[in-house]
Amino acid sequence: MITTTTKLICAECRHENEAERIYCHNCGERLDRSTVVAQKKVEDPTETHRRLQKMMQGPGRTRHNFFVAAKLILAAAGTACLVQIFLPPDFPPAVKVSAPVQLDIQLEAAATKPMVLNLSEQDANAYLAYRLAGKKKILNKPFLNFGRAAVVFKENGCVIGWERSFFGYSIYSLSAFRLDLNGGKMSAVNIGGCIGRLPIHPAIMRYADVIFADLWSALDRERRLLSKMGSVTFHDGSVTITSPTPAK
Repeated sequence: MITTTTKLICAECRHENEAERIYCHNCGERLDRSTVVAQKKVEDPTETHRRLQKMMQGPGRTRHNFFVAAKLILAAAGTACLVQIFLPPDFPPAVKVSAPVQLDIQLEAAATKPMVLNLSEQDANAYLAYRLAGKKKILNKPFLNFGRAAVVFKENGCVIGWERSFFGYSIYSLSAFRLDLNGGKMSAVNIGGCIGRLPIHPAIMRYADVIFADLWSALDRERRLLSKMGSVTFHDGSVTITSPTPAK
């Protein structure tokens, strides 16, 4: 049912105007529209029921399928990431410590007199096992027990990583570095890493490298001694450390 006024009478000239007009067609006076009855339509009950039923229904089939597929893809991606995290990467086997190289003593000697130290990857890992054996209580964290640390020497860089156990499952974290010489001082630049076999982009690894903070703290003495050396050159499976050039 529709109810509406059909004419607006101008208060100035009494001219009858159409209901849609704002100004009088005869004299231009603004019309009083307060008497206009808005058009009202009584909705068919069947149409009202159909509209309410549509509002109460869930998303359409296409939209529903999209969300289901998106959830499955996210779940699969998350599962794949977890699998990659728990898979062991290429990591040097544990080294039995018998008489490890006293690297810290050799570095102290190299800081005071000209020396060239040639260190194999196996020697470095034996020293790490010896050095960190007494610091496991410091390196252990809630739910994460320290296992071991190891280094891999590659041409122009190295990879250092450690193994920790989570409820009996081993988790490996690796961080790759290259050495840059700026202003006569050596600095290690992170070039990426991984957790298990899940690769981490270098831009992210710069922030994720905080997981190695405890290890860096445990090896702080060796790091300070290395920073004083004249050069550190990495080769596949070995490293060459040269004493600093004496000041003239």
